[in-house]
Amino acid sequence: MPLRTLVSSLTCPHCWAEFPPVQIRYVSEHEALRGDPILGESEQLRFLPSRFDARGRAIDPLGALCSRMACKQCHLELPSAALELPQTILSIVGAPACGKSVMLAAASFSLRSGLVVDGMDFIDADPTLNDLTLELESSLFRSSTPDRPTMIAKTDLSGRLYRSFQLGDSQWIAPKPQLFVIGRRAHRQLLCLYDNAGEHFLPGRDAAHEPVTRHLAASRALVFVVDPTQDQRVIDRLGGRDAVRAQGGAGSTEQRQDLVLIEAANRVRRLRAMSAFDPLPFRIVLALAKADIWGHLTAPEIRADFGGAAARTSVTVPDIRVLSAVHTACEGFLAASMPELLATARALDPKFRIVPFSGLGNPPSRSDSDRGLTILPRDVRPVWPAAPIVVALAEANPAMFSEYIDA
Repeated sequence: MPLRTLVSSLTCPHCWAEFPPVQIRYVSEHEALRGDPILGESEQLRFLPSRFDARGRAIDPLGALCSRMACKQCHLELPSAALELPQTILSIVGAPACGKSVMLAAASFSLRSGLVVDGMDFIDADPTLNDLTLELESSLFRSSTPDRPTMIAKTDLSGRLYRSFQLGDSQWIAPKPQLFVIGRRAHRQLLCLYDNAGEHFLPGRDAAHEPVTRHLAASRALVFVVDPTQDQRVIDRLGGRDAVRAQGGAGSTEQRQDLVLIEAANRVRRLRAMSAFDPLPFRIVLALAKADIWGHLTAPEIRADFGGAAARTSVTVPDIRVLSAVHTACEGFLAASMPELLATARALDPKFRIVPFSGLGNPPSRSDSDRGLTILPRDVRPVWPAAPIVVALAEANPAMFSEYIDA
């Protein structure tokens, strides 16, 4: 049997506890061992094994062979890749309804195609954790009824995107991570992403027993998703609220997005016990959503093809020269329309990067009840949906994506 090389220490993607692999818990298989003190009576007992068979599989207290593993603290299940691969956590942050879920679904779908970055492998580490993104992918990109409108749901504050566990005397709520194994140039990583509801990042919404944004403490880069169509100055330049909403934009000004970015930075400093004057320990990538709506306001103009990308390759991340030129164009757009957001990003990270994208490529429609947006799957044509994540990965792992580092 070949030997497995384990990491010296791993970080649980559920509760962010750090521990060596030797402390991993196993999930019992014997039906009589149902009931766990951390997860409740419906879950199988988690245990620290003392017996193994000849192939290295753990044996539970009643003699059943076990292969599934779990965190020592929260007891939530971990994929075996967590023990063998170094982990990169990227925090996807943004105001409510900014387009994070659509970006993640379009990004993960396009990354699996192999067309986004040359020579990059991208597979699900645990499809059970990625189920909601896979469902949104299927409804938008793999629909068996492409001429039937599909709803683009808003991320919930609770429910299937979150897990609960007992810690001491309290019940804790943690976000469900999305885990992928990525490989390129002899490098392999476990990529961990989160899709929190935007409300969790609003000032004053960080509850101790609901550590749903504590991944910021372990992040290697921050992708801050911005929806320019939520800003009144952009709305005015696009012809007003009704015109923006008709194109699938927000057309509302319910929150200041720069304050959400400041709140995220403050949480990073608190969680990492940093001074208020310490520079952030990672790069900020501003992901400007819905560029098919506002891109013509930039100079030079950015339209849905973002500089001539052919439709079949519109998901491909372009070279650094194009990325740099688009960054400059978007800087000018923000300076004219959202200057406080630009100033905030510069103050927090002087080397921040801007990447526009369109998760849908074509404008969605509002449902008859106005409760959400719908689009025909056949009309979905994402442009650069994975580019913000790839740029963030390049900042976190330069050896793997060196050609996307801006010198």
